[in-house]
Amino acid sequence: MRFATWLCVLGLLPFLPAQNSTKKVRPAPGDLAARAGDAVPWRKDLAAALAEAKQSGKPVFWYVPAVQPSPMDRKPEIDRYLRGGPFSWPSTIDLLTAHFVPVAEPAKGDAAKQRGLVRNQFLEPGYLVLDGDGNTLLRVDQLTTLHPEWFEAPLRRVAKAPADGFPCHPALREAWAAYRDGDRPAAQARAEAVLAADPAPAVAAEAHWLVGAALLRSGQRTLALQRWTDLGKALPDQPLAWKAALEVEGHGPFRRGFEDYLPLPPNALAADPVDGTRLPGVYDEAELWRRGVAFLVAMDGGDGVLRDSIYDFGGTDGLPNVHAAVTCLAGEALLLATRKEAPFPLPAALAARAEATLQRMRANVEADRMAAVSDRDEILWARAYALRFLAAWTRARGGDAEAVRPALQRGVAALVALQPETGVWFHEYGNPFAIATALQALHFARQAGIEVPQDNVDRGLRALAMNRTDAGAFTYGHTAKGKPRASIESAAGRMPLCELGLYLFGASDQDKLRAAVEAGQRHHGLLAAVRKYDDHADRHGYGGFFFWFDLLARAEAAARVDDAAARLPLQRQMRALVLDLPEFDGAFVDSHELGRCYGTAMALLALDALAAAR
Repeated sequence: MRFATWLCVLGLLPFLPAQNSTKKVRPAPGDLAARAGDAVPWRKDLAAALAEAKQSGKPVFWYVPAVQPSPMDRKPEIDRYLRGGPFSWPSTIDLLTAHFVPVAEPAKGDAAKQRGLVRNQFLEPGYLVLDGDGNTLLRVDQLTTLHPEWFEAPLRRVAKAPADGFPCHPALREAWAAYRDGDRPAAQARAEAVLAADPAPAVAAEAHWLVGAALLRSGQRTLALQRWTDLGKALPDQPLAWKAALEVEGHGPFRRGFEDYLPLPPNALAADPVDGTRLPGVYDEAELWRRGVAFLVAMDGGDGVLRDSIYDFGGTDGLPNVHAAVTCLAGEALLLATRKEAPFPLPAALAARAEATLQRMRANVEADRMAAVSDRDEILWARAYALRFLAAWTRARGGDAEAVRPALQRGVAALVALQPETGVWFHEYGNPFAIATALQALHFARQAGIEVPQDNVDRGLRALAMNRTDAGAFTYGHTAKGKPRASIESAAGRMPLCELGLYLFGASDQDKLRAAVEAGQRHHGLLAAVRKYDDHADRHGYGGFFFWFDLLARAEAAARVDDAAARLPLQRQMRALVLDLPEFDGAFVDSHELGRCYGTAMALLALDALAAAR
């Protein structure tokens, strides 16, 4: 079918509103879910906790849910992750109760300033352990990955209370061992056997929780949520029932991929955390690919859609498009990991699970089942990344090229139908990085042999060039009138993507492309400093959601630099950055709002783009 025909099919799209509702629907937890974390005996305030610590000799555990003021937008959400994660885990509750004086209080005033609990120095959520005189014994912030064994390890060192294996009830050790070995059916069967013996309520709650976790990570989302719902009804006074209710309502860390219980290497538990949950130097690239793929396929709820992200800057009605975009990026990473020439082959069982997930993802994209086409705020990402995914499929699996071709044609038509006469593609607003993303996707489609209308490309190139200053910086928003104004320092993150968008269609040159990549690398520290914030966080407008977006674009732009003497040092530097950033479980994240599926997919894509530097 010719390109013009697809435009006819999609002809109504330009007549929809340019932007849709930006209303953010953020419901509070229900009564049962709101109790999550309340089993910890929190003291009334820090002063009372310190006075008690002075008298008892126990250290204070000061949970800091927020720093005031802070650029973190979703403070209630990250607080729920902690309350529904470690503060709902039975052994962690017991540890804090027996060995610490726990208090939960936002950081503010002199107590915060004296301890450096201020914006851009302590990124919530986190905690401090203080002695009775208020001296800091342990400081942990930027908590974005949760695991009971990992969370307890530094606290047990302070309390001199060593762990005896994975922290669970002894009656469930075999069931948890099966879960941690990846045998989820065996984990479920063993937990059911414990339940058949009519255990005490606390043991029953943990067994029910384990069954739900095994079901969810096996792709049986509906059954998992029903099991947790039943737990809340049967044992409403158990902390794990409160946790289960939080998960059922979509507020909890496990369902969103921020919590799990898988085995960790010993050195992941041996040292106190660096930058929260970051663990440099523990995993090599082969292990990061294995763990990253395992994480991504485990987050498939059984229908090939990854729904962990809560990024709703464009309104709640745009979330399906965010999920579609993340799913396509994850799919592209899975394609790279499963291709015949992959440098780090996957274990057979994991490869089979990845293939099943890929087939579901492809079916969703070809049938256009994921996108919310009536929403205009985030649909650009869904359309552009669907093209990336399908084009990557043709590159990795040339034998499927003809079968994928119709979906690629429809995808091109859908993306160009989003472009207004001005040429300025938009997401929540028109901007150069949206234009560059669309142009890059069209380039991939053209490489795959799909007809791409040159008129749309030319309009996009003209619009993108309008935002470029004489020094090579690109504005944040579109320059509709006058000359573009932007500093290199503030624009360095987006410069490689924007310059690459021009370069792919012959509208830039090697000198400009290299300069953009070098600027991005030179000012990388600005991105790194705000990586785990979920909003614009510094005077340059950088926020966590730009971190992997900009780093992947920089890696892909660097691969186009012809001069190997200039290119390879840049690629080695970038690869070292990525290898330094895994969470302690081998996954990746920037803004918690975008989620760990997005961060992990982007990190794997960046590692592949930097393969020449291995």
